[in-house]
Amino acid sequence: MQNFGLRLAICTIALSACSLASAETTDLNIDGVVDEAAWSQAQVFRDFVVVEPYTLGKPSYPTEALLLATPQGIAIAFRCTQPAGVARQRELTPRDADMPGDRVNVFVDFNANGETGYNFTIALSGAVQDATITNENYFSTDWDGDWQHAVAESPDGWSAEFLIPWSVAAMRDSAAPRRTIAIMFDRVLGTSDERSGFPAASFTRPRYLSEFHKLSIDQYQSSVFHLFPYATASYDFKGDARDGKVGGDLYWKPSGDLQLTAALNPDFGQVEADELVVNFDAIETFFSDRRPFFTENQSLFDIRTPDNGLLIYTRRIGGPRDDNSGRASEIDVALKVNGSAAGFYYGVLAAQESEYADDIGSLFYAQRLLRTGERYSVGYLGTYVERPFLLREGLVNAIDANWRANAYWALTGQVISSQVDQPGADKNGAGIWARIDYTPSPAWRQELELTHFDRELDFNDMGFQRRSSLNEAEWTIQHQQPVDDQSSWLRGRNWLLELQARSNDRGDRLPTVLILGNRLQLRTGGEISLNYYGESSGYNDLISRGNGLVKLPSRSQYYLEYETPRIGRWQFEFAGRSFEQGIGGSAREIGVEATYFASDRLTVDGYLYASDSSDWLLWQQDTLLARFSNKELNSQLNFNWFPAAKHEVRFKLQWLAINANDARAVRIGAGGRLLASNDVIPNFTVNNFGLQLRYRWEFAPQSDLYVVYGRGGFVEKENQETDFGELLDAAFSLRDADQILVKLRRRF
Repeated sequence: MQNFGLRLAICTIALSACSLASAETTDLNIDGVVDEAAWSQAQVFRDFVVVEPYTLGKPSYPTEALLLATPQGIAIAFRCTQPAGVARQRELTPRDADMPGDRVNVFVDFNANGETGYNFTIALSGAVQDATITNENYFSTDWDGDWQHAVAESPDGWSAEFLIPWSVAAMRDSAAPRRTIAIMFDRVLGTSDERSGFPAASFTRPRYLSEFHKLSIDQYQSSVFHLFPYATASYDFKGDARDGKVGGDLYWKPSGDLQLTAALNPDFGQVEADELVVNFDAIETFFSDRRPFFTENQSLFDIRTPDNGLLIYTRRIGGPRDDNSGRASEIDVALKVNGSAAGFYYGVLAAQESEYADDIGSLFYAQRLLRTGERYSVGYLGTYVERPFLLREGLVNAIDANWRANAYWALTGQVISSQVDQPGADKNGAGIWARIDYTPSPAWRQELELTHFDRELDFNDMGFQRRSSLNEAEWTIQHQQPVDDQSSWLRGRNWLLELQARSNDRGDRLPTVLILGNRLQLRTGGEISLNYYGESSGYNDLISRGNGLVKLPSRSQYYLEYETPRIGRWQFEFAGRSFEQGIGGSAREIGVEATYFASDRLTVDGYLYASDSSDWLLWQQDTLLARFSNKELNSQLNFNWFPAAKHEVRFKLQWLAINANDARAVRIGAGGRLLASNDVIPNFTVNNFGLQLRYRWEFAPQSDLYVVYGRGGFVEKENQETDFGELLDAAFSLRDADQILVKLRRRF
């Protein structure tokens, strides 16, 4: 009964919202043909320049963008000149998948403050992609917005129309008659991957979102109330068990200044298959989150730290149970409120996992407050997690700030404190980091980043923290060099130099890192990347899981990748890598990725990577580690078929196999040096397999029917030397999971 108040609040809000009126309609017909008289009143943008590669030159073909504010939303149109002699690439792709062909993008910062942007993409095929943009140039395609779109072709080009409702995102001052937004338009030419845009901004540069073009438009008030009931039915072939579930989500937006998102008995089961990963590292694997409740208006909570950390990692909520049963926690109720008032943005997120006879679900709570100005932002984030099964409470407080001094200098920083209360494991930690970006010209960029995380800092209860106990100074310099000679096979070069000096909080020197990179952009549309990654000798303080430092020698890695342009119906990517991963010996990896565009509605793609290492270092227990000779295969095959409009069939097959032989035991000795040991370490094999066959029918906006069959399993065996042919044969018999799921979700 502890979440009764939260349930009651959600139900009360839902009942009171039912009387809200919908927004007016517009006279525009979103069919891709830019022929309505209303477009004559639109603002027009023609000054596109080449932004990828970042030459700022004249595009190969003209593009015109139009923008018009209407009662229903912000209407945007593109007119793309593309003569009949220039090939048009129009292959359909699943929503949010990488788009290989001709396409146009609209990027909108509705508050024009450089904090959160929204990306809307339409391909010539009619495929769409949408994403949120935070931290200047971090894109997340987890979010799926509700917007209208269409494309149309003509002999001399093609056109696209967007209608982005006022209700698509939270906006401050939504009652004002006019508002200032920041906008970016760009177009990608499929045959050469040339990207042209207005204004002259690029997401490859440290400042992107804050470089958008600001303009004033009419504003119209809008309100939205949607219910999303769902029902699922599943059958487990392995356990001969049936299961069913019902629940729903609620989205209520009385104005742009306030939005409530709630879920009762939500279905957070994944209809998207995660990538197969076998992780022997001390750092966990990060997975993105496409669950609707956690992607809606989540940008305000997207607070990141260096080393790809996150203060709120939503996969923690409804994740593995604390009783180590291997089962996932069920979520009983969740609530999120976003809004703006008195010049501040605010947000509250709360979720309660269900109670079990042998486990008590965790409680998650977060609150966010943000103030923005013309050149700055200052924010606060607090999170609290109660984990009754572990008798553990975790509290995190963080203050973040961003100052864009001028067009050349920007400063970003954050202060974090954490407090963990748990019998026998209480701790209080702190961290601070700052990043200075200097961009003196379009061609050059420098970045200096300083980080200090003390050994007690811990925000993993609700966040994603790769490590604590870190002192790091990182300096990066990048140079973009356009090639103006039209007869050259190159159209641009990108150079990278990065240096990392690191130690832990106790002063132990971690390996110093040097990274050199050179990316060659071909005029035909392909790309070649050459990279060097070098580490000096130093200590690894994570691999032994707290059982002592491990002294590592200097190590190097060389990487080469060639991505071809489209060759008929094919496109390829070849990669090779030479590296070291132990205390001696060498390793190699080769890989190929291929895509076959069988038709505009059927695409087949896959990859195969093979690696061979003579010295793979793995922790076993306490101070014991082992060195293996290791061979690994990682493969994937995908079919994407669109038999009709709004219908999608996807097949995904993944297989990962490892053969670890010639085990040699070592123990941590004086000074962290690894010494040969007489301990007996078994060789082992790993076989990991998964397949998914998924049918999706989008029968109405934001309403779907899914039929998903999934099967797979994981097995690790000791002292069994098996070749990859036998492992592949055995993989098809793995059945840790074998089930079919039917899910219906409807928007009202």
